[in-house]
Amino acid sequence: MKSWRSCIARFFCAAILAALPAAAGAENAAAPHATPALWRVHRGASTVYLFGSLHILPDGYAWTTPQIEAAMDAADSFIFEVPVDEAALKDEKDFIVHNGILPAHQTLRGLLSTTEFQTYSGVLRRAGLRPEQFERYRPWLAAVMVGLAYLHRDDLTSLRGADDDVMAFARAHGKPLLYLETMQQQMALLTSATNSSQVGALKNLILTLPRARTQERDLREAWSSGDAKRFTGLLDGYFRGHPEAQDFLIDSRNRSWLPTIKQYLDRPAGTAMITVGAAHIGGDKGLLALLCSGGYEVERVGDARTPGEKACSPGA
Repeated sequence: MKSWRSCIARFFCAAILAALPAAAGAENAAAPHATPALWRVHRGASTVYLFGSLHILPDGYAWTTPQIEAAMDAADSFIFEVPVDEAALKDEKDFIVHNGILPAHQTLRGLLSTTEFQTYSGVLRRAGLRPEQFERYRPWLAAVMVGLAYLHRDDLTSLRGADDDVMAFARAHGKPLLYLETMQQQMALLTSATNSSQVGALKNLILTLPRARTQERDLREAWSSGDAKRFTGLLDGYFRGHPEAQDFLIDSRNRSWLPTIKQYLDRPAGTAMITVGAAHIGGDKGLLALLCSGGYEVERVGDARTPGEKACSPGA
């Protein structure tokens, strides 16, 4: 696979909640032109554009807008969740080798029921994987792979999202790329749960795989139309009853990212573009709310269909 970055937090969340925000296959290929939301944050002469990405989109999906392109042109720095250079990819592979395989003489056949294992193995076989590759996956890795294979069996090696396109633009234009987390920090999200919790999450995911396409479609439609409130509402629904998972995967990371974001807002001047998963943007504990409470001016960048609107103003 090109990079595990595209699925780390999203599919671990999916294993807990059976909410898979990833692109499905050909049934969604002919989508209308997307107009995802873009936010502008001010402090004095400094500007930060905040963009919530979907980490996996159909091949060739048209998602950019004139407003997003203008923000990329204006930015002197680009900030993303994690690096995806050669060193980072090596760290990913090493992590998987050391943390993704069950101990000797243990297999998923012994952890899952017969029906569960048949469903799991059938999905991975249809994606072209061999039993010797997936029977000894640890439950967290099994959850990642079965979720991806269920929705992307024909394009597992070419998954990319809007953030990949923004990153490619920054590199092509020689702009600095900076990151909010290390690869090790993000990969550690996958193994933090107990073994029994991981097994339970995998079982729940296998049971509820048929919901994945509808959930994916709803999330992508909300994101593509720029309906930030609906997107946040859908995510809150998936996390209902699991506040600890929402805090661990999203809210606590938002809080840890805030000091770095503030550094760019507190510069004497300059324009930065910060691209993170769309799940981190809205809600009472999202980045927009945190920046508003910090006294920054936050507004949505308008377009022909959606007028600009202030999320908050200094002192509000």
